[in-house]
Amino acid sequence: MASESRTSRRTSSPKSTTPLKRPTGGFTPLTETAPETDRPRLIFGGDETPEQIEAIVAEYVAVRTAILRDEREELELEFETREAALAARPKADNDNDPSGPKGAPLPFVNPADWHGVPVPQREWFIEGLIPTRQVTILAGDGGVGKSLLGVQIAAAACLGVETLGLTPAPCRVVYLGAEDEADEFHRRLADIVAAHDRTLADLADFRLIPLADRDALLATPDPKGVMQPTSNFFSLDNHVARHQPGLVVLDTSADLFGGDEIKRGQVRQFVAMLRGLAIKWNCAVLLLSHPSVSGMQTGSGTSGSTAWNNSVRSRIYLTRPEGKDVDPDIRVLKTMKANYGAAGDEMKLRWRAGAFVLDDGLPPEALAFVEKRHEEIFLALLQKLTDQGVNVTATPCSTYAPTVFLKHSEAKGLKRDNLVDAMRRLMDEGRIRMVTEGSASRKRSRLVVFE
Repeated sequence: MASESRTSRRTSSPKSTTPLKRPTGGFTPLTETAPETDRPRLIFGGDETPEQIEAIVAEYVAVRTAILRDEREELELEFETREAALAARPKADNDNDPSGPKGAPLPFVNPADWHGVPVPQREWFIEGLIPTRQVTILAGDGGVGKSLLGVQIAAAACLGVETLGLTPAPCRVVYLGAEDEADEFHRRLADIVAAHDRTLADLADFRLIPLADRDALLATPDPKGVMQPTSNFFSLDNHVARHQPGLVVLDTSADLFGGDEIKRGQVRQFVAMLRGLAIKWNCAVLLLSHPSVSGMQTGSGTSGSTAWNNSVRSRIYLTRPEGKDVDPDIRVLKTMKANYGAAGDEMKLRWRAGAFVLDDGLPPEALAFVEKRHEEIFLALLQKLTDQGVNVTATPCSTYAPTVFLKHSEAKGLKRDNLVDAMRRLMDEGRIRMVTEGSASRKRSRLVVFE
């Protein structure tokens, strides 16, 4: 309808009318203008009165205005025609439609610009195992203790101590746990700090986000199947921005990934979101996950999609050793993928008193003998110091029994961990215990032999 009305206006336009005749002066009609200009020209004879000049100019302006209006309508009609033709064209089913929205320009780098610039050192959270600014997957069978291992590594970073022969970079930590309640983390952390002769007060740089009782998804697919961040992801990003951690632990992928892992594109998009978080805040991201049945059977520890393994730069696998009559407390930590380090390494761990320790490789019978010997040394030292009037406690402080005994000549070369483990076993067996003595205003607690 718009094109018809414009066409009708064009045919009735003054453009085709003949200008008024003047005795002298005027302007040439359109039929007399040059084809390349198609514009009327003013012509004056030189003897026109001011009134005649005003009339000629007014008529010229009216005709010129009509011509310009017609030309504008012609352009608008042509634009509408082209627009309709573009709209009628079939649209692409994929994202290659050139008429779609344009994203940010790609970053281009000329390596020649790096000439003379010092080569940046690769940053690690744990040398050779967990790189900074990347996502590392820690996979583990159900009940094997991967969450405990994740908490132990995170706590060691906050305490600035070694663990399992590894040296995490001292830093702040954010731990998002979607499988366990806060009370379970309380118990685990209490055991871990005690193993390091520290207290929970030393974990001021640890931030825990327990989500066992609520939706924990960080990303879900939109109607087109593209993974989009949820409000949980933005909240996590805000926490990380405020706390500035060197490590973010996410426990586990099954609770946080809302897509279909069989669709590799969705897995890669999710990992890319986590990697973006790691790069943005200059931290390492440790993603805990469950392996698939085939991943457990083959010993690869992979999940249902190869995209998980292919999308990360490092992957480690915590599992139990195979075979009959194996020690139920033994675990094996394997390096399955290490783009920046050596793959294939493994270490043997032992669960002991609520935490993992490096296994010394002794058979169960020999280990029992060694532990009994450690307990005997601990009991002898405790009784001797008690007889001398020296009180010690089972609580980490200046009179902490393992710390005091370690300096004694009769400790016979035992390490602090040996004494701590012996004390815990003896307390569990009821052979030693803490007693509180003194008046209400001057109560004192001490560790005594109780046999």
